[in-house]
Amino acid sequence: MVKYQAGMLVVYGNLGVHVIETVGPQSFCGEPAKDYYTLRPYFSDSHDRSYIPTAKEGVLRPVSSAKQITAGLEKIKVEELPVPAANNQTMLAEHYQAMIHTNDFYEYLKLFKELYRKQNTQRGRGRKVNAMDSHFYQMVEHVLREELAAAFGESQVDADKQLIAAVSSGKFTTG
Repeated sequence: MVKYQAGMLVVYGNLGVHVIETVGPQSFCGEPAKDYYTLRPYFSDSHDRSYIPTAKEGVLRPVSSAKQITAGLEKIKVEELPVPAANNQTMLAEHYQAMIHTNDFYEYLKLFKELYRKQNTQRGRGRKVNAMDSHFYQMVEHVLREELAAAFGESQVDADKQLIAAVSSGKFTTG
């Protein structure tokens, strides 16, 4: 039995919000047919499709509800996050990847706030933003912006404004 149905909006890993077009058997390259979710990017007019075996549905999660998102945004405003102590790029990359691999809305929010603050600190010191930090920031911003826009039925620009407002308040602790 499949967890998701055609027409549902899901977050597909770090690729953003997708709509499930169909659920059913597909055959690729002469292989025997297996059940797949056929996904289309929700905020794109492209003809791109992703095919996810229903047995691997763990890479998908339903778009958070407006109520869940509102609670998360309110919580992140006041939550004090420690600044990662690691100066080692490999350790930082592992930290960022671990947060992304949770495929959890609030973990994405925490990572977004962490990277937003880190980048603003760098700019405030007249320094360039680290390319790796910028990459992860853009990745998580993309997913969050799409999820907020889908849940609230608003533009991605308005969703981005909500994100920035939520993470630009509060403080970091050292640790």
